[in-house]
Amino acid sequence: MQNELLRHTLATIDYRFRKATQEFPADFGQLSLGKGVRTPIEIIRHMFQVLSATKVFLEEGAFRRPSAPDLDLMGEHSRFLALLVELDKVLAQLDLSNGATKLLIQGPFSDVLTHVGQIAMMQRLMDNPIPGENFSIAKIRTDLSGDG
Repeated sequence: MQNELLRHTLATIDYRFRKATQEFPADFGQLSLGKGVRTPIEIIRHMFQVLSATKVFLEEGAFRRPSAPDLDLMGEHSRFLALLVELDKVLAQLDLSNGATKLLIQGPFSDVLTHVGQIAMMQRLMDNPIPGENFSIAKIRTDLSGDG
């Protein structure tokens, strides 16, 4: 499988994001903690922007952040999940070096995982904690694109 480690990391992002957002209160998207902290909807939009730019970089070799309209919470949620599948398809077709793999893990993939953790923390602040789980034994399917 091409880029198996990267694709597994992407599948881990998908799994954890779905877990952190499986249920949320109606007003969750606009939760404001103040002091410049992004709302959940802004966090998901940022995650989409980071991985959109990553996808463009992988496809075109140049950094460009594609423009996309702002959506409501469910729209941002769905668009982000769809992007994970698209990015997995791109990774399934590329032959990346170890150096490129390391940069993707330490940069955009780690950034997005950090933000998934923020969303989980915000759920707890809204009295909607995410159920605990041993992620080391979670059933994570590496092939989001269905191509493998």
